Amino acid sequence: MLAALVALHPGQSAWAGAEQDARAEATNNAGAFLQELGERAVVDLTDTEISEAERESRFRALFTKGFDTAAISRFVLGAQWRKATDAQRKEFLAVFEDAVVQRFLPMFAEYSGETFAIGKERHDKGKSDHVFVPVMITPIEGEPFRVDWRLRPADSSYKIIDVLAEGVSLALTLRQEYGAFVKRNGMDKLIEHLRRKVAMGAFAPKQAQ
Repeated sequence: MLAALVALHPGQSAWAGAEQDARAEATNNAGAFLQELGERAVVDLTDTEISEAERESRFRALFTKGFDTAAISRFVLGAQWRKATDAQRKEFLAVFEDAVVQRFLPMFAEYSGETFAIGKERHDKGKSDHVFVPVMITPIEGEPFRVDWRLRPADSSYKIIDVLAEGVSLALTLRQEYGAFVKRNGMDKLIEHLRRKVAMGAFAPKQAQ
């Protein structure tokens, strides 16, 4: 999820004349939040002078700032979240963050100056406080692709609650995977399963299964 933020850093060549005016018009409150978070990710995570431990610490801070992990977890686990104890919820949130860090932090090393264009936000018809912000990402090589961010207001700002790449919802994908597992095996087994995969490095990009 968070790795897509590295593409939210505007390259200087991407905005000129009418394009820059269009960017100013398209940037709204939610879009501005994404832009700021993306720019922060580039500054903090692509710094070659910091240690890997410091890079991971910064990544975790950005993840906490940008994503509503509790809301995502509630959706992903559904009724199983409501049945879980406070201790189980805390353990799941911790191991879920570990999995995200292992999966996406290495991708920041591959940042090569991608640019983006923020589109106009639209409100969810079913939940008026939820907004979708489309972002068209243009890599240095290859075709542009679209990522839609679902956000909701939180703490006088916004929090990301889902990411849709080419129309595929990450939250729904995790709900199918984690929800089915915990329904069959229970919350403790899911936590144990995720911890084991993290320990094996199974979420790392080259080893992801």
